[in-house]
Amino acid sequence: MPTHPVQVVNGLGAGDAFGGALLHGLLEDWPLERTLRFANVAGAIVAGRRECSTAMPFTDEVLAELGEA
Repeated sequence: MPTHPVQVVNGLGAGDAFGGALLHGLLEDWPLERTLRFANVAGAIVAGRRECSTAMPFTDEVLAELGEA
């Protein structure tokens, strides 16, 4: 799976966002490729923000970044 480009501001929380988004996709029974793309973008969004726990993206933010909004 290719990475999602982002200007990293703070890496804290990016793995948590990835993991949470991965579980979300699995629980929604999405195809594996979509789930991994979604998780990748969620982690990238958090890495591009200054905060950590308050930087977690909402589903609509991730979908917009994926061009699915």
